[in-house]
Amino acid sequence: MNFTGPARHVGRSLFAWHAERVQPAMAMRAATGFGVVLLATIVFAPLIPAAPAMLGAWCAGITLLVPGVRPRPTLPILVGAAIGVAVLLGNLAGTGPILLLVLSAAWALAMAFIGSLGSAIGSATTVCGVTFVLAASISEGNSWLLAAGAAVFGGVVQGAATLLPPWSRFRPERLGVAHAFRELAEYSRGITESLNASLPTKSLLDASTVIGERRRVPHVLREVTGQLYELRAALIAVGVARARLLDEDPMAARQTGRVLRESATALDRLAEYIVDQKGLPRDWEEDLAASIDAAPSDESGVMSTRHTVAGQEVRRLQRALQHTARLIERVVRGEPATTVVSRRIRVRSRFSEEFQTIRANLSPRSPAFQHAIRAAMVIAAATGAGLLWPGDHGFWLPLTAWIVLRPDFAATVGRGIERTLGTTAGVVVATALAFVVENRSLWAAATILVFAMLAYLVLPVSFFVFSAAVAGFAVFQLDFAAEANMSVALERGLATLLGGLVAIGLYWLLPTWQTRRLPELMADLIEAYRDYANLVLQFQARPLERDEKVLRDAVDEVRLRRSELNAATEQATIEPIGGPRPYSEDIRDLEAVLERAARSLIVMEGGVRRGDAAQLPGIDEFEDAIDAAYHRLAEWVRTGRAGPEIDLDGAVEELDVALGAGSPATRRRRRVLDWESDVLVDSLKDAGLIVAEWQR
Repeated sequence: MNFTGPARHVGRSLFAWHAERVQPAMAMRAATGFGVVLLATIVFAPLIPAAPAMLGAWCAGITLLVPGVRPRPTLPILVGAAIGVAVLLGNLAGTGPILLLVLSAAWALAMAFIGSLGSAIGSATTVCGVTFVLAASISEGNSWLLAAGAAVFGGVVQGAATLLPPWSRFRPERLGVAHAFRELAEYSRGITESLNASLPTKSLLDASTVIGERRRVPHVLREVTGQLYELRAALIAVGVARARLLDEDPMAARQTGRVLRESATALDRLAEYIVDQKGLPRDWEEDLAASIDAAPSDESGVMSTRHTVAGQEVRRLQRALQHTARLIERVVRGEPATTVVSRRIRVRSRFSEEFQTIRANLSPRSPAFQHAIRAAMVIAAATGAGLLWPGDHGFWLPLTAWIVLRPDFAATVGRGIERTLGTTAGVVVATALAFVVENRSLWAAATILVFAMLAYLVLPVSFFVFSAAVAGFAVFQLDFAAEANMSVALERGLATLLGGLVAIGLYWLLPTWQTRRLPELMADLIEAYRDYANLVLQFQARPLERDEKVLRDAVDEVRLRRSELNAATEQATIEPIGGPRPYSEDIRDLEAVLERAARSLIVMEGGVRRGDAAQLPGIDEFEDAIDAAYHRLAEWVRTGRAGPEIDLDGAVEELDVALGAGSPATRRRRRVLDWESDVLVDSLKDAGLIVAEWQR
């Protein structure tokens, strides 16, 4: 096993500092809601227990800062209600050690399974697990129902805090579109150097997902998400045209490269305009037109076919950018929102989707299921160790285990060590600081508010500092002007360190290695590419049968499979695991080759334009060969057994013969197919060579 990767990951994670991610407005909202609850516990001290109310408010406030999740009242209120349930169950579990072990394992099983299905849900279930551990401590001196009600009250107040200013309608949607523009700009610069630049996928998927989840959103924002794919297709087509010009006319290739760089600048400016909601300057199109005019033109009769195609693709890119600019102007003007479906249908659809997701993961092979089983065992073991702890703070073992344990190795070990060290340091420092505010309730309340505000601010910036702030918050909440001494600090610090080590150590005994999932995920992606290739070739053969919805569904499936594979590959990169290939590096090599094939398919798809009606002969036979090649490759990756080899060279030769006898009306489409079919076939053959190398 190679531990170099994990060690580097832990080092990068521990010292990472992302100041640009700070969200002061959202942190101030969450801190305001927490401050209101804190004030209410002081004013109405007998009626509202301080510890559960503050814990409910603080945990519900975390949901306001989850990246990519729209702050709305529903989620904090639901978290407050779940924390109330956790308080009741935690107090019930405290009545006996056997019952405590059983309920802690059952609660961990449920929360870990549900929490592994999404980031926002994961944050909520983690704080519910922490509340379960702290339930007995924060309810001391109060009835269970009163403590649970106080926790729900904290969530309700934080739900109201989401309605505080500043208001910025559709800001998450605009930020998602701007990020997609920036990724397209980076890709446009990248293909001036090499066509192997990674296709922009994740940001486009995120933007369409965020906008697609909204019931009411300006229709123009939905148009922009569709335009993102048109821009990507146009950029790919220009990049391919430039690559063909490299040998024939390097000067023209450099001019086309300049167009791509200027287009990248234009996309960066569009991203800036949509975020800042500024109007486009008048000279914007003039600057773009100057770069377009310098590109290869098809007006001269002496230019070759490649020059003609390059000029056509450049002008297609120009039209796409101009259309995008018009859409951005409409976004900046702030068009009214339109309702796509009723709220009842939207909620029903969302519940149905989440139910299907849960059903699909109710399998021993599912990472979510495996994580839930592991979490139940880890939390039960940490709880048992806490019962045997000689001091009074053994509950810090399961509490730290809840914070540290994550579904994958990278997060558990990387952030686990980070959180363990940060929490340990925070516990010791906060307990020592408690000497200063001992028996001073107002000072203690102010210190709690400061720790809460600090945690909200640094949550997206540094997990190490966030962990320290959370530990300080928890220490002051439990003490809250109670007696503090250095022995308590040392005991908490040692229990925290041991709890983190228990979670990390038991992960090694019950791992979920992403490396072992890579072949299955890669095969799923190949099957998605296969469906997309079939549709593209069918549309080339019979353009009138083109169905935009079916094609978009196929593209969405490719994006989803690719996003899942990329996430697993990123996690597998730092896993210290050997055994049979493929490893993450092998998957990246194969994915790069399949991206090359995908570019050819995207160019083929773009070759079918409005008004094309003539059918092309010979494509059905070529489609059958490509379909068989993708299917063979997917099964080879999934099972390790190669089926009969497909004669792709013979298929492309037969296609060339059939295309040569076409009519003048199909000249442009035949030219695109002639060029791109060779690239597609070569890419699939290279993919086969890569997979064959794994088997050696």
